Amino acid sequence: MNNLKNITRFCLICAVAAACSATPPQQEQDDSGGIKPITTTIVPTPTMPDVVCMNLQDAQDLIQEQGVFFSKSVDATGQGRNQIVDSNWVVIEQQPEPGSAFTEYEALLSVLKEDELPNGTC
Repeated sequence: MNNLKNITRFCLICAVAAACSATPPQQEQDDSGGIKPITTTIVPTPTMPDVVCMNLQDAQDLIQEQGVFFSKSVDATGQGRNQIVDSNWVVIEQQPEPGSAFTEYEALLSVLKEDELPNGTC
């Protein structure tokens, strides 16, 4: 047991020493000998597209084109049916509203099967 404590203590000391000895990134010099400015990239916030009346597969593809890869779809009848073949389902309601900023897991699509759409819908 003492050996295990010593080994653990040694590993902890090595990890701390490695972290403390790491050198910070150095700024680069440009061609004229001056220091290059540090630049940052601003990633635009995705905006929710209007996907109502689209089949579920196309809606998911469009959401993914915005850079958001995790959305959720729910059976709008409340029966809890799974959407196995996404192209057989149509989005009848969405959250958030079109044009709203959104991120992963925030897109919620309420869907019905194509043959269940009420007349005049979509």
